[in-house]
Amino acid sequence: METAVSELANIEKVVFLESVYLFSYCTADELVGIASIARERRFATGEVLYKANDPADTLYCVVKGEIGIAGGDAADPRTVGPTGPVGVEEILSGRLRRGTATASSNALVLAIDAEDFFDLLSNNIEIVKSLFRIILQDRSPSSPL
Repeated sequence: METAVSELANIEKVVFLESVYLFSYCTADELVGIASIARERRFATGEVLYKANDPADTLYCVVKGEIGIAGGDAADPRTVGPTGPVGVEEILSGRLRRGTATASSNALVLAIDAEDFFDLLSNNIEIVKSLFRIILQDRSPSSPL
């Protein structure tokens, strides 16, 4: 069951986000902006974050635990562990969720609401440039996106 107990201070969120490859080109100031809109969420083993064909309204970054993604249009079932983002392509493309995401173990994630994320991007072109650098770099066959 999801709980609202905060475990991370804002500075810890910034340090954590720095280790998420999606934000690896962001500056400290840009990471502070992202951390300000990121909310901690906990999921118990077996709890569903989202189902296939749900609207893509949240981007998740795994802090602790693992999230399994399977079914739907997802290419292959996969597990995302600490520092891994979940739902990047769907958020950026506006598509429905391609698979179902379930906590494979007790998990702590930073959840970033899509609307808040796009508001932040609309006011900070440097974050947009950073995301483009990652997306273009990750268009290799081994891309995790």
